[in-house]
Amino acid sequence: MKDYYAILGLKTDSRDNDIRKAFRVRAKQMHPDRTGDEGTARFLALKEAYEVLINTDTRESYDRTWRAARKTATTAEWDYRDFLRGHKDDPASLARLICYDLLHDLDSEAVELYDEAQTGGFFSLVRFLDREDFMDYAFLLAEAYLEREATVKAYRLLRGIAELEEEDPYFKHFYVEVLDRMAGIVRQSLPDDEDNRLRMAFLTDLVKLSYAPKEEARLRKLLSELLAAAGDQESAAREIFKAYNLAPKLPGLAETVKVLKDLGFG
Repeated sequence: MKDYYAILGLKTDSRDNDIRKAFRVRAKQMHPDRTGDEGTARFLALKEAYEVLINTDTRESYDRTWRAARKTATTAEWDYRDFLRGHKDDPASLARLICYDLLHDLDSEAVELYDEAQTGGFFSLVRFLDREDFMDYAFLLAEAYLEREATVKAYRLLRGIAELEEEDPYFKHFYVEVLDRMAGIVRQSLPDDEDNRLRMAFLTDLVKLSYAPKEEARLRKLLSELLAAAGDQESAAREIFKAYNLAPKLPGLAETVKVLKDLGFG
């Protein structure tokens, strides 16, 4: 049976503050960004131990099995995932189960659980995770959706990360990857969006985020093309001029601006 207290270097009567402190210290030491692939398994074990012990219900369930195992000198297993699956009617436990599956290469299970939870329209990961955990897990879930070509679902998760990041940076250099993923999604047609209205809505939203000027110009140029195809020439022209002001050397912009000016726009 896994000894979660030993993994965190704690006594069985440790308080929540002790658990949090032990996890923070060891997480910094074992994080895969520092230790490479060889540290991944240890980090996952550390994360699992923390999540079990920091939650009152899972800790009580684990402690009961742990005490019974010590009394009988057996190796009776207490399975964290089984516990969460048995409590998935509780939204908080369901959120932790989705996160557990994402961390343990059970992406299909995590996606299935999230899809089922979304059916009712009331479930949101951000409600049951702290800010940093939401951003980490939402990114993993978005990646899982992208692998399954469920681009709209992936976009909405990534946009949730962007909303938090724009308010208060956390992902920092990883945020560039989030922005790139969202830009990649809108560069292609979206399912059930024959008139490109959803795509244009996403693009209109994206250009408000912290893209580098050249990338924002590309997005505005694409938005302009879609607006023009939809018959909104005036809005299309505005987006081209904004793109040109951001990156005048972007291929095709100077020529397009000249044509628009000759036609009386701008």
